[in-house]
Amino acid sequence: MKSQSMSFPWHLNKPLLVLAVSCLNHAYADDSAPTFYADALPVFQKNCVACHQPDGPDVGGISAPMSLMDYAPAKTWAPLIKNALLTGYMPPWGAHERHRGEFKEERYIDDAELELLVAWVDGGALEGNPDDKPSGEMSTSEGTTILPESGWWIGDPDLIVQFDRPVYIEDDIVDWQPTVQMPVPAGAHDSPKWVAKAELDPGGPWVHHIVSSHMGVGVPGRGPFTYPEGWGVLMPEDPFITVNIHYHKNSGEGTAVTDLTRAGFVFYEDGDVIDHVVETNLLPHSGWTIPPGDPNFKVTNTHVIEEDIFLLSMGPHMHYRGKAMRYEVEYPDGEREVLLWVPEYDFNWQFLYEYKQPKFLPAGSTLHMSWWFDNSDSNRWNPDPTAAVEYGPATTDEMANARIYFAPTTRRGIVVGEDIPEDVLQTARKADLRRRERTDLLDQSQDDLSWLTEDSQ
Repeated sequence: MKSQSMSFPWHLNKPLLVLAVSCLNHAYADDSAPTFYADALPVFQKNCVACHQPDGPDVGGISAPMSLMDYAPAKTWAPLIKNALLTGYMPPWGAHERHRGEFKEERYIDDAELELLVAWVDGGALEGNPDDKPSGEMSTSEGTTILPESGWWIGDPDLIVQFDRPVYIEDDIVDWQPTVQMPVPAGAHDSPKWVAKAELDPGGPWVHHIVSSHMGVGVPGRGPFTYPEGWGVLMPEDPFITVNIHYHKNSGEGTAVTDLTRAGFVFYEDGDVIDHVVETNLLPHSGWTIPPGDPNFKVTNTHVIEEDIFLLSMGPHMHYRGKAMRYEVEYPDGEREVLLWVPEYDFNWQFLYEYKQPKFLPAGSTLHMSWWFDNSDSNRWNPDPTAAVEYGPATTDEMANARIYFAPTTRRGIVVGEDIPEDVLQTARKADLRRRERTDLLDQSQDDLSWLTEDSQ
């Protein structure tokens, strides 16, 4: 392991994009300018309205500030839309263009579509004829963009849990990380079940992030966790469901809030087959200090793969100084491959990058993780450029985590509704028991970071 300040490997070509947009605008000037209904709206529907719709959905604690399904708000926001597109701020995704086609629900916008929207703005954001409005259901290559009537992205949950009572975050609190139980209603889960989908529903923007016992990780901008067909996590009977929830807000009189975060689950049905039991590892890295004012501080870590696995997904996590993150794998023969390159990390949009097809990593491979941080005053999110920053739970601290979800390659062939293999059942029950014991022992009045090394499922 090592920590050092290094040059930052940017791979962007924004000047060429701006030049292309300029040339396209000249082309449009020779013909009729694009209009909202005929030109811009179809692009918005394909790329944007999953979030930008009336009463838009809450995605990991974030809601879009306007709808792009209607002309009036789209015209009002047109200059900012152009800026967000040209700077790469929207659509939010983070993963480099090299990964196009690798991950589910990717959010790349085609160059031609981007150029068309910029031309629409530069042409005066014209309305056009409402009769030119596209017909049919709005969808993307990944499916519908409309939030189901249930209010949950996972559809109608089979089980919903929440706090016994709202959690009160007092006026003087800035950062607070309590571990809170989400009790299961009596009789709602009296036998083990296989989780197919899980979703966290943060109670408000004061929820900084969540590490849960059964629902994965909740961070700004991250939606639900849906396992591929045949992959799942076993939830034992009478589960002890908890969240370690990081609250962050401004302090002062009148700033107190109450939180009622919820979680929902969809289970596999009898007769379904579970081939792969999902595991996770946070892969945190600490023991470094970011110097005051350093614009490009790099830390690295490694992790050895001890058995053949299928890598399902990766979830980088840093705080406000986070700048970029990279996962690489070194195979046993020495060949290296970039698994994920996020050159412009944004704390407000922390995605879980899930492969369309889980990736095989043989035993003896080594993961190489690299994180870059910007502790300078040019980072507009930086809480204090004069501070030396270490790994810690507060928002003003930093983290260097590289969570992975994976499963051993051996197929289990477990039929849902039939007897569960004893090793799988006992592993789930023992993990549940450890959580009960751990929560009883956790002292929230101390600076206890030990929960960060616990594998959450």
